[in-house]
Amino acid sequence: KIRHEHYEKLGDDFKTVRDNSRGSPDWAALEKAAASIQEATVNQMQWFPKGTGPEAGKTRALPEIWSKPAEFDAAQKMFADRAPALTAAVKAKDADAVGKAFRELGGACKNCHDNFRAPE
Repeated sequence: KIRHEHYEKLGDDFKTVRDNSRGSPDWAALEKAAASIQEATVNQMQWFPKGTGPEAGKTRALPEIWSKPAEFDAAQKMFADRAPALTAAVKAKDADAVGKAFRELGGACKNCHDNFRAPE
């Protein structure tokens, strides 16, 4: 439940960035969302303690998170490595750079979802 709520919040932050990467950006909202996303990149494994996979009940988290920890760490590192570009673009109030950083960050999310998250 806590993991689900964490990722719901992260999804809301991504929606804020997406919505503000078109037209006239709300820079204050972008700054708050980018900071939250950056914070979410720290220690992603904390959201996946042993025993919280499919054996624990309903979850879309695949067992590969725990059986292939090096690959999962690499996917999380990609997310962590790409987040600072979004923060920097927002701080610079560079809408084009925000869009580019958002797409690259989204690619990191997709990579993890494709490999470690079951479809709905």
